[in-house]
Amino acid sequence: MDRELRMHLTKKFVNLAARILLPLVPTSKASYPQTRMAEDVFARLFKAYRTEVYAGRFDGVPHQTVKSLRDKNFLHLLQLAEKLLVYLGEEDRYYRQWLGLAFLLMHGEVQHTHDGLSFEDFLSLTKKQWLLDYQGAVSHEYFNSHKIDFLNIVLTDFLVNLV
Repeated sequence: MDRELRMHLTKKFVNLAARILLPLVPTSKASYPQTRMAEDVFARLFKAYRTEVYAGRFDGVPHQTVKSLRDKNFLHLLQLAEKLLVYLGEEDRYYRQWLGLAFLLMHGEVQHTHDGLSFEDFLSLTKKQWLLDYQGAVSHEYFNSHKIDFLNIVLTDFLVNLV
């Protein structure tokens, strides 16, 4: 199957599943450290999402609000992920343990990626992922003294600027 067609069909399926499941998953109030962390992370993601909506990223219409947005597929996916993680983390200690472990592993993985990120990797990854060519625009010295900022670019392109 063609890669683009497979991606289109996968997104259609995920979008439909998210719309069906979103109202079915109960809303829970986060009370444990793991679920409060999940809520905090999603609050920051939703803030970035609202900024993207205002900028016209999703419908191509700037100065919108989430309420007026036509394409809410990504919003539904974010909302479903938060509801599922908080609900399962609140109701089931095993899920809560795994949620906590995921946060610990993510922290360690970001640190590991930061430590192992070379200037050449940065140039290659930004060009491959974001079609940005920093060759000649950034020196080795500047990269080394601002490595965490360049890791943010590798991981999120410009989205990190929205939170």
